[in-house]
Amino acid sequence: MSSVELVRAVLGSPLGAPVRVLYSGVLRLQVVAVGMLDAARSRGRSDRGWLAEQLSVSAKTFLRPATARRMVRTVRRVFDGDVVIADDSPTPMAPPDARCRIVELPFNSGVTVGRNAALAQVRTPFVLVTDDDVLFTRASDLERAVRFLVDHPEVDAVCAFQVELPRWYAVEAGDESELFPGHRPLRIPHGTEIDGTRVVAKGPTAYVGRTEALRQVPYDEKIRMVDHRDFFSSAAGRLVFVQARWFVVYHARTPFNRSYNQHRDDVHPDLFYLGGKWG
Repeated sequence: MSSVELVRAVLGSPLGAPVRVLYSGVLRLQVVAVGMLDAARSRGRSDRGWLAEQLSVSAKTFLRPATARRMVRTVRRVFDGDVVIADDSPTPMAPPDARCRIVELPFNSGVTVGRNAALAQVRTPFVLVTDDDVLFTRASDLERAVRFLVDHPEVDAVCAFQVELPRWYAVEAGDESELFPGHRPLRIPHGTEIDGTRVVAKGPTAYVGRTEALRQVPYDEKIRMVDHRDFFSSAAGRLVFVQARWFVVYHARTPFNRSYNQHRDDVHPDLFYLGGKWG
């Protein structure tokens, strides 16, 4: 057993109960604090009707209906349009509101199948691709991201600046060293400045992109879970991503959801496949 597996086993045992309670309590307080700070933030001028015509939200969920509902509640702070959620749970979740659609998939189909299925249902020129455990605030400037893409046809997607809860640290986007060896050269070099944003090789799974461009690089459905590095490696040289510090999201994981983690951590077949794919 590796050290990581040992720590997980201890945290999941009765001995880890105090840590689980502390983690959950701190996370809940931070989620509430984020909401209160957002409510106090000044509302800037925005055209939510225009944004709803231009953008849809695409997400994947599995065995976390409460987490997915929280994501939808927070995205509604800044967005009134269509939300498409692909769900491969045994019993798919109910739509949280009238503008949310659930794409029901066979049990444990995997994140790649879900991402492709949700994206296939999008009918707007732009799409926000996200995970179900991401939180949005007024600092998640979706309208500005769409207008940036309208003004900059050389860019295919704007990645969020993601803050991890409860440790409250920001995830910096990765350069080519975080991609698989053998990827195509980037069309625009990593770190290039474009109108206040920075070209990145790899960003978080919270990005606003051109729907048709993203469909040209589908997620590899031979992978069930370990999709992130593979997607950005496949997109290298084909799509241009930038990261914007004015597009902020929060990431609130669920590390103690046993039923979810049982399937989420079953990654050995994916790793074996990726080893052969990228050599």
